[in-house]
Amino acid sequence: MAYHQPRNRRRSERYPAELLVCIYHRGERVGEYWTRDVSQGGIGLCPGKIMFWRGTRLEVQLFSSNRRRAIARRVPAIVRHCTSRGMGLKFRAGELLALP
Repeated sequence: MAYHQPRNRRRSERYPAELLVCIYHRGERVGEYWTRDVSQGGIGLCPGKIMFWRGTRLEVQLFSSNRRRAIARRVPAIVRHCTSRGMGLKFRAGELLALP
């Protein structure tokens, strides 16, 4: 029996990562989330207390897992999907994340 495997539509490779992410909505910090994976085009987040509708514009800031050091400045992102498994955020055009 052949299994259907969906085509990968992502433009950049995703890497598993457990990093702390602070989410900002309209300039205000609304919560902390943990990443499932990261890529140059976006991030996958584990479920949190506040989940956002698809299309919501946010800003994200990544921190090291020990919460002591910011890895990147705030980066504009948009919610691409939101399910019980978490949220997928896409970095807005021209705002690719440069991780060290």
